[in-house]
Amino acid sequence: MFNSKLSTLLSLFLTACTTSLTVTNPVIDADAPDPTVIRVGDTYYAAATSGNNPQAYARYQSKDLKTWQKTGYVFDQWPEWTKGAFWAPEFFVIGNKVMCYYTARQKSDGTSCIGLASAEGPEGGFVDHGPFVRTTNEAIDAFVFDDDGQLYITWKAYGLDPSNRPIEILAQRLTSDGMHLEGAPFMLLRDDERQGMEGQCIFREGKYYYMLYSIRDCCTPQSDYAVSVARSEKFTGPWEKFPGNPILTGNSKDIQSCGHGTLVTTPSGERYYLCHAYYLNRYKEGRKAILQHISMGKDLWPAFGSPGTVKAQSRLKVKR
Repeated sequence: MFNSKLSTLLSLFLTACTTSLTVTNPVIDADAPDPTVIRVGDTYYAAATSGNNPQAYARYQSKDLKTWQKTGYVFDQWPEWTKGAFWAPEFFVIGNKVMCYYTARQKSDGTSCIGLASAEGPEGGFVDHGPFVRTTNEAIDAFVFDDDGQLYITWKAYGLDPSNRPIEILAQRLTSDGMHLEGAPFMLLRDDERQGMEGQCIFREGKYYYMLYSIRDCCTPQSDYAVSVARSEKFTGPWEKFPGNPILTGNSKDIQSCGHGTLVTTPSGERYYLCHAYYLNRYKEGRKAILQHISMGKDLWPAFGSPGTVKAQSRLKVKR
């Protein structure tokens, strides 16, 4: 009897200590590319690429990261300065405000640049503040990072001078209210492999900064999109790419390709990556939002794992 009660108590204890979600992907069964996600209190808020749809950036809300409800749009009408191509929104909380850094084409010359909008809370009511970041003919995929009180905005830049210059992930300081740029842009990471590099997402664990970024073909029927990682002991670099990249790919079962997401932390401290995926033989359905758990390995490199349906590639051991 004692052993039975002890076994029951142990089972309850282990259940209480197990905080990982059991997820059935896709968590958003709709075309929701390049998702951004934040948590405010006990509620999660997300938005996704909308392209040239008449309303820009569908917004979603969830209490558990598994079940999402559509709640409207960031913009019911396009901002006056834009001419479409609304890609890769990025939510970021500053005080009581929610900032939305987003990509759109400028009406004046067709350049893709990063705009800025803000709302007095996560429920919406975004006010547009116009173009914010522009570098040569393409500045897309904003991500904002708080480095011990210093805010940075990062983005993918290409079409840089000279014309044969590879894609780069650039960064620039932000003012504390997130409304203004400071200093000059500087490079974090460069696409020396010429395989594509975008959709960066940065977090810190222990002595390292980590950057998840997406590579290869994002959007065609032959998409082989995947997620790679780099790390650095300083935000400003130098950044070391993991020799076993990519660390998250499609599989032969149900996912063709996946990538371009944002991390969110649960109240219990677990990290999850909300990204998009093409499902095998379902290209016309668009890119669905999927959720992946991420944890740190003993080699101090992050790895994806269950819950979720996308298999992480085997990681190589790094020689010290």
